[in-house]
Amino acid sequence: GNFKGKATKDFYGNIRKPFEQVNRKPIQPSWEETNHNRRAKSAKLRIGKKIKQSNDRS
Repeated sequence: GNFKGKATKDFYGNIRKPFEQVNRKPIQPSWEETNHNRRAKSAKLRIGKKIKQSNDRS
């Protein structure tokens, strides 16, 4: 997407997806972590794997 939240599309009108989802649900802190660090209670870790696309230079 871009800064305004619009999804970018390729030449054929398909939505470009630069990342592949690794985990279905976000990883949340353990009970011990939230007791030790109260700010960790709202933390959610999401993992994405970058997909190499045909016009990427990397």
